[in-house]
Amino acid sequence: MVFNWYLKNHHHDYYSLVEPYRENGKNRHRVIEYLGGLTQDEVHRIRRGLAVMKELEIETVKVDDLIFANYWRYLDVAFLDGIWKQWNLSKMFPRSNSKDVQTSEIAEILTLYHCLDPGSYISAIDWLNKTALDRVLCVDIQYINKSRIFRELDLIEDRKEDIERYLYRTLKKRDEDGMHIVFYDLTDSYFEGRKCELASAERTKSNGFRKKRVVLSLLVNSRGYPFAWDILEDYTADVETIKGLSTQWKTEFGFEDNEIVLVFDRGMVSDVNLKHLELKKYKYITALDKNQIPNMKNVNIKRFESINNENMAEQILKMGFKKYDNTTYYETVGTVDDRRYVMIFNPEMFKDQRKSRKELIQRAKDYLDKENKALSRAKKSRNKDKTKGRIDKQLTTMKAKNFLDYNLKPQVIKAEGKEINSFHIIPKETDNNKEAIKKAERTDGLWTIITNTSDKKDDKNKFTEEDLIQAYRDKNQIEQAFKDVKSFIKIQPFNVWTPKHVRAHYTICILSYLLDITITNRLKEVDIGMKSTQKVYDTLKNGIIGNITIKNTGDEFLKLMNPQPQQKTILKLFQNEKLVKKGHLKSIGIK
Repeated sequence: MVFNWYLKNHHHDYYSLVEPYRENGKNRHRVIEYLGGLTQDEVHRIRRGLAVMKELEIETVKVDDLIFANYWRYLDVAFLDGIWKQWNLSKMFPRSNSKDVQTSEIAEILTLYHCLDPGSYISAIDWLNKTALDRVLCVDIQYINKSRIFRELDLIEDRKEDIERYLYRTLKKRDEDGMHIVFYDLTDSYFEGRKCELASAERTKSNGFRKKRVVLSLLVNSRGYPFAWDILEDYTADVETIKGLSTQWKTEFGFEDNEIVLVFDRGMVSDVNLKHLELKKYKYITALDKNQIPNMKNVNIKRFESINNENMAEQILKMGFKKYDNTTYYETVGTVDDRRYVMIFNPEMFKDQRKSRKELIQRAKDYLDKENKALSRAKKSRNKDKTKGRIDKQLTTMKAKNFLDYNLKPQVIKAEGKEINSFHIIPKETDNNKEAIKKAERTDGLWTIITNTSDKKDDKNKFTEEDLIQAYRDKNQIEQAFKDVKSFIKIQPFNVWTPKHVRAHYTICILSYLLDITITNRLKEVDIGMKSTQKVYDTLKNGIIGNITIKNTGDEFLKLMNPQPQQKTILKLFQNEKLVKKGHLKSIGIK
């Protein structure tokens, strides 16, 4: 018979089990059983059970004969297990005949957990019990507990450098061109809980207020795949970190001269850093900070004073710039001490920076108005030096001190029969303010690439100006990597505290990101109507197995819900169709 019962909601939380049928060309339904009031959890479980039952071949069935005991997530965890196996990551961890659960299995469980439902390691056990990972991995859940997980974190971190070298070799073998240009960046996260030796109480980049910070480094190839990462101790500034790490990479990966081109953010640029990279025979592509541009040789920065919002493209082309695209015009500045400089002009950036400066000055004026109101309602006399110091400090914090000046005019406030000495702020724009604004406007819309790569035609590793622009633009690969690691995989806050556990947590997060970027890149290659890994996970999450018992016969078995078309499409794209084949399901005890 065709099993097509469904749950019908009558009113409020009252339900009945009904069977649809056709009569005289019309759709009707008959009530199989009145179920009365149900909680949302009960409704959810019954609907899951009915969905599974639709896949069974049953001659006669009564509602009292069906027992839907439980269900577990299968397709999403089995799918990610397939991606894990494609990378052959388990071989990175030692096996022990004396262990009921291997380190590789704990590492995979935690990695998949961070992909699908990131949370604390204590919650990982509850999550695992709601999945079919034990069947997929052939492990006994009773041997996995909180203590076991924390012990295994030590062993996972012991393999960190081996994993890095393995990923580097694998990526190079799969796509040698993809390892020619690599991207490096730093970010930070924060720590909560007990004292962490790796964390320092500093202001974080992401949230701006004081936390126990940990500083993270990451190296990815041109397709976004990670192969080196670290948590930095004794962190002081971006510009100082690259020296030690670049030496470490040479040793760890055996980089040959000119083998890779390192692309990194302008925040790490210093003459000391560049000289160190040159000494180590690295090729690099980076950019200067905005405030470094006026000090460049061979550049007449004052000529940019004439640019305005009207016909910017025409104006910049007349100066000798070439067009890369509608938002990028470039000019070769020249070579100084074997370093090439390419000046870039971005019309959109020009407009944004002009607009932002005007808004900044207006916010500063609004602040002075607010201060004026407070001074006019003063309850006690104000000291001129302290008042001026407080206002100057705020304007400096707002980065508006050079663009706006003011006078403090004494005023006397009469209140409650007494006189209070206060002040009235009179904003003013001095010649110095106008010159500061004029000077700042000269670099609006400008940024500059600096590199030691060659542009000679006979150099196989040459980079044209267009190549340099594209390489620096591709830097968003690593920026997106950090975004995913910090948000999608929820690296923050750290919920462990020993140095080794903190490092292991970062390693787990990177492995999660490795699976994530693998899926992302494949989705870019073939359009299946999904743009994000989260959409893939959400689609597969509904692929559950249910525990079914036939009461009258005592038969009990596990049954996979019939895979939906979208789920099948995903599995086919990633060559994981076997996950829903009868032979494979039977091998892990699923009907």
